[in-house]
Amino acid sequence: MTRRAAWLALLFAACVVPAAAAERVTKAAVWHPASRFIADFHKLCNGFRGEAFAACFVRAMAKAGAPQAALAFACRHQGEAYLEGLDEAGGGAVALAHVVYPFRANENSAWVFVNGSPDWIDVDDFARLPQQALKANAAYRAIRARYPRVTLWPGGRGRAGPARAASPGGGERFVVAYRLQDFCHACAVVGRARFAFAFDRRGRFLGARLVAVTGK
Repeated sequence: MTRRAAWLALLFAACVVPAAAAERVTKAAVWHPASRFIADFHKLCNGFRGEAFAACFVRAMAKAGAPQAALAFACRHQGEAYLEGLDEAGGGAVALAHVVYPFRANENSAWVFVNGSPDWIDVDDFARLPQQALKANAAYRAIRARYPRVTLWPGGRGRAGPARAASPGGGERFVVAYRLQDFCHACAVVGRARFAFAFDRRGRFLGARLVAVTGK
């Protein structure tokens, strides 16, 4: 085995985790890297691409002292993200994961519903949002009449998390905010939209619905 092949084998070994580690996300997977971590990571991994780059990221996490559960979480998500926080405050079947994607150009922080069914729902997966309900909304139509290029973008994804409430039958409901912008990521914010994500008492996703649209 060449030196490079041995190094790659060592990298990919970082993502060989027990099957049980992939079953449920817990606070054991939360990790807060030191401020120097990203700089150290680039020194170690910038020569790699694709899967090798992702595996090197997990290897760098291990070298920086990340716990096994944190490595398992990163491996499950192709070495692109780590878990910064986990909100289980509602006591329901679903938890809200605060996830960091350090290599994205924008929107590095994300909110993801975990431990339900399905077990990974990114609130910014717009395919899950009722786009037709948005387009039919009177307030949205008024905004679009003024800003024909209006587009939907993620709102702030800080540690506070979305508004959370119990639903009839023991389920949970989360209200998530989004920005309406005049076309591009750096363009003016021209409005806001809020969608509610609903889950039953067992954590099964029931769907998302439009709550409200407001102007800026």
